[in-house]
Amino acid sequence: MSLPRHPSITRRRFVLTSLAAPLAAGAASHLASQIAAASAPAFLRRGLGQNEKLQVLKVGVGGMGAADLSEISNHKMVEIVGLCDVSQNQLDRWTKESKNDKGETVAPRFPEVPTYRDWREAYTALDKKFDAVSCSTADHMHAPISMAAMNLGKHVYCQKPLAQGAYENRRLAEIAASKPELVTQMGTQRIATKWRRFGGKVLREGTIGPIREMYAWTNRPAGWWPQGNPRPEGSDPCPAELSWDLFLGTSADRPYKDGYTPFNWRGTIDWGTGAFGDMGCHMLDVPFYELGLGAPLSAICQPVKASNDQFPESEFVEMKFAATNLTAREGLTLRWFDGGKFPDFDQLRLPEGWEGGEEGKNVVKGDGGVILVGSRATLWFPIEHAWARMFAQGKDRTLVHEPLKTVDLGQTNHWHDWVDACIAGKKDACVSRFEKGGKMCEALSIGAMSCLDPGKLLEYDASKCEFKGSPIATAALKRNYRKGWEVANLNHV
Repeated sequence: MSLPRHPSITRRRFVLTSLAAPLAAGAASHLASQIAAASAPAFLRRGLGQNEKLQVLKVGVGGMGAADLSEISNHKMVEIVGLCDVSQNQLDRWTKESKNDKGETVAPRFPEVPTYRDWREAYTALDKKFDAVSCSTADHMHAPISMAAMNLGKHVYCQKPLAQGAYENRRLAEIAASKPELVTQMGTQRIATKWRRFGGKVLREGTIGPIREMYAWTNRPAGWWPQGNPRPEGSDPCPAELSWDLFLGTSADRPYKDGYTPFNWRGTIDWGTGAFGDMGCHMLDVPFYELGLGAPLSAICQPVKASNDQFPESEFVEMKFAATNLTAREGLTLRWFDGGKFPDFDQLRLPEGWEGGEEGKNVVKGDGGVILVGSRATLWFPIEHAWARMFAQGKDRTLVHEPLKTVDLGQTNHWHDWVDACIAGKKDACVSRFEKGGKMCEALSIGAMSCLDPGKLLEYDASKCEFKGSPIATAALKRNYRKGWEVANLNHV
């Protein structure tokens, strides 16, 4: 296959339409002439199009974006061709000399790579010089950046959660499915670990019987970022290095306040998805995919310290899902806890010491985990660094903790899995491709946004991506973009 070429487009036309261009003619023969000289095997080079290596534009280079950039650029078949961030300081970290803690001069990693503050300008300036985009921005910009890239025929790696609202997640999944030539991956790197692969195998084989209940929890946001607070009054001077209007992007206009960036935006409803949307991706991805869950039927949130500007300080959310082949006939109930709330572990009748693991210490009250209740047994599925454990009738029925001896569950590099799939032109090789991640994140969005109508049982109309009878919560599921930031395939009005 070959990647599409794109005609030059004006910034205004790009912003309003993000039109895809026709496939390049003759790229296949050009590619064939390069294969012999390339270092990768020929069967791994079908997705490179006109470029010798996978040429990646990195949007968002701080925080998790720094980790994404490091991992992706370490692949020998990747060339970073552009860096983009709303913060000049973040860009300078990669392109200019700096001093370490010892006062020593540190050479920049990408001194010759062009930089941009506005991803739209980067898309236009680089045009056909890039094959793929890695997006690691605030949550509210995941959908427009990723969709615009797919509209232009680019492969995409996007950090979790895939998008902020249910409608955005739905559309990213649909458009990705409609473009078989594009390879996508959501950044839930834990899914590539041996622990989570083993837990997936246990679920896939129906070891604990039809599952009727699922409990999940995290200690976040406590100690990580603020939630539950009202919108701050007034404004603060915006640092010169920060492009505040570009950070706002599709979201409603508001004045800058110290502390919004670079991390605390996660708790703000305009920009993040709260603890549920943030950590639910890491804990619920394997159970969601293996059980074949779809959009929930309903959600109800019992928040603590609710706010109209931030997600609750802590909460309990209950969601109902329709039955699948691996759930109970009456369906499945998910009970989510965050911010210091936990399930009643005694009621679940787990034996003493159940929270341990081969490598796990304090794995319960750290990042969190999942407990699945089946007809034959209960499964404790830690988020990472501990094997899944099974209990029946209050006794430990510990599973084999050496799965690598019996089945190929070896850990891989989640970022490199995406790069390899792009090069090979095999989108199904990505375990967190948008078609799957979008469906799960639609469900997580429904749970996260149910806090906007607290204490009310909200029925979800999947055909419209709406809560029945709750305009305030529905507005967060189907967001209207700020004028001038519209992207084709994301407009719902």
